[in-house]
Amino acid sequence: MKRNLFLAILLALLCAVGVWSWLAHPWEGWALASDSQVKKKGFVIDRYDRLLDEYVSLGSYTALHRMNTDYTAQTTMLIEDVLELGSAMEPDVEKRMRYLYLDSTMQELLDAVHAQYNDISDIEKDFDNAFKTQEKRDPDFRRPRVYTQIGRLGRSIVVNDTLIGISLDKYLGKDSPFYDGRFTDEQRARMSRAFIVSDALNAYLEHKKPKLKPYFHDYHQLDPLSDPMPR
Repeated sequence: MKRNLFLAILLALLCAVGVWSWLAHPWEGWALASDSQVKKKGFVIDRYDRLLDEYVSLGSYTALHRMNTDYTAQTTMLIEDVLELGSAMEPDVEKRMRYLYLDSTMQELLDAVHAQYNDISDIEKDFDNAFKTQEKRDPDFRRPRVYTQIGRLGRSIVVNDTLIGISLDKYLGKDSPFYDGRFTDEQRARMSRAFIVSDALNAYLEHKKPKLKPYFHDYHQLDPLSDPMPR
């Protein structure tokens, strides 16, 4: 009897620990799934957008710590060059960023991105093939690290010497209601999944040409027709 009671208590504790672990790291299952596919596909895109969503949705300081340590450059580029919230060194900038993403319209945008880009294995395969082609053309070419983000309908692609950042919210398809009144028909024609790899690679290769300083490129436009999203 005591043995059965002990086993029941132990089982309950293990279940509680499992639930707590999931709440603390809800996207880890996705991350592990991606990691297991590295050998199969040879190239994996960093789902920084999911890490960002973990911080925004749960207020997870574990996620924020990873953003500031494992993804320092990505977070700096997002804050300073995509969201234009000021310096990434400002003490309250992460809170202001979180409040920005908690806006109701931004939450709808996040949901739309999650629905359309839950699986990006096809994009990873296309990047792998594009990089292989570029490596044959240029033996000195080194693959950049590619990651995804959600950028308030601002810049589509951001690059530096070793990174390509893709704002998935700019690739929801030409008929996305989020683009109404913000982009021309010509601009919207390229704002779909099919143009991600070509936009990203073209921006990166153009950036790698000799220039005075790094710059951030948007293949659709530098600015939307109006302020993209409310601050």
